[in-house]
Amino acid sequence: MPEMHSTHGTIWAVFGHRLALEGPDGRILIDLGPDGATALAGQSVILKVGDAVAVTGETKPTEIRATAITGPDGIRHAIVRPGPAGKDAAPADPATALAALRQAGYQVDGAPARKPKHFEVRARKDGISYTAHVTFAGVIRKAVTVADSAARVG
Repeated sequence: MPEMHSTHGTIWAVFGHRLALEGPDGRILIDLGPDGATALAGQSVILKVGDAVAVTGETKPTEIRATAITGPDGIRHAIVRPGPAGKDAAPADPATALAALRQAGYQVDGAPARKPKHFEVRARKDGISYTAHVTFAGVIRKAVTVADSAARVG
């Protein structure tokens, strides 16, 4: 079982999908993983120097591999890492996807459509309609405006 660690602090540098954090434990490197960074960006969470964050993750010799991060928005975001091929990290429960969307401020407009590794859900936020892609673990990978997704199909 990996050793888990939680910490908090202020971001003092951003390197792609890694953050350098200054906190009570001193300076530490936080690895979000490429998929984690993409998922946060898909939720419009942009982490930058000066942001206060809290992180939980697996302790490695040179960093913490984040499994969750609470951003400056105060919302805790799960960081899902790809598992072995063909295995899902979480069961495919549409209630998890709907709860994640509602927590992120979306109003759900339709039933979740199950895909091999995620759900697609029609939802609205700030008066804009989206097709949101939500992993089985409840991470919003991306939200494409309905006009953009229609333009791609046509």
